[in-house]
Amino acid sequence: MWHNGQQYPDQALDRGLQFGDGHFTTLTVENGSPRWWPLHWQRLQQASERLQMLLPPEHELLDCIAQLIKAQPQQDLVIKIIITRGIGDRGYGFQPQSEANWYLTCNLLMSRSAAPLRVDFAQLQLSRSVQLAGLKSLNRLEQVLLSQERAQRQLDELIALDTAGEVVEAISSNIIWREGNHWYTPDLGQAGIAGVVRGQLLEQQPLALKVQTGVRPEQLLAAEQVLLTNSVLGLRPIAQIGEHRVSDPTLPEALKNWWHASDVSY
Repeated sequence: MWHNGQQYPDQALDRGLQFGDGHFTTLTVENGSPRWWPLHWQRLQQASERLQMLLPPEHELLDCIAQLIKAQPQQDLVIKIIITRGIGDRGYGFQPQSEANWYLTCNLLMSRSAAPLRVDFAQLQLSRSVQLAGLKSLNRLEQVLLSQERAQRQLDELIALDTAGEVVEAISSNIIWREGNHWYTPDLGQAGIAGVVRGQLLEQQPLALKVQTGVRPEQLLAAEQVLLTNSVLGLRPIAQIGEHRVSDPTLPEALKNWWHASDVSY
C-alpha cells in the first residue's frame, strides 16, 4: 500500500475509509455529564443491528468518555463516536463477526445561538433508500456537497428535499414547524437522519408534535414558525426561506423550558 508517496507493507484498510462502512453519533457533555446518553447508545445499537455490525460494550465507551471529561474538567464538550466494521481487504463482502473499530473525537462545545436563520431550499436532492433512511451512517457525501452549496449561496442553512421533491431535513438538523396550533415534522422513512432531539420531542411531546408524510416545500412556506433541532447546535428558529419571511421567527417558551429542563445525566 502507498500513502502520500510512501510505501507501507500492510495492505489492509479500515472499511470505514474504504466504503463508508460504519455509523456515528455526536453528543454533548454538559455540566460534566453526557446529554441524552441512553438515546445515543440506542442509536448506535440500532445502526449496528441494521448494518449487521458488531458494537463495543457500552461500558468501554462510557469509560473513554469519562476519561475525556476528566481531562477537561469544567468544560462543555462535543464528542463524536464512530463505529466501523473494522479492517478489511479489497472487495465489498464482509464477515458477519468482523471485529468493529471505534473512534472518539472531542472538541469544546461552542456557545449556542438562537439568532433567526436565513435559509433556502437546496438544489441538491437527497437520495431515497428505505434500508438506510434514518441511519447516521458514514456516507455523508450529500451533506458535504450541501455544506459547499450553503457556503456558495451565503446562507445560514439549507433545507434539503429528496428526489421526490418532499421536505426531509436541513444539512445537519431536523425540521419542525407550526401551522395554527399544530406542530409537525417530516416522516423520515425514505431519507434523512432521525435526530436525538427530534426523537425526544416526539416521545416527551412538549409541543404535541406529529409526523407528517409527503411534505411539500409550499407547506413550509405557509407555516407560522419553522425551527431546526440538533443535539450540538440546539434549537434554532428560521426567519426567512428564500424570499419568504416567516411570520414568527422565535422559539416557543414551552420549547425553551423543555430544553433547559432536559436530563443531562447518565
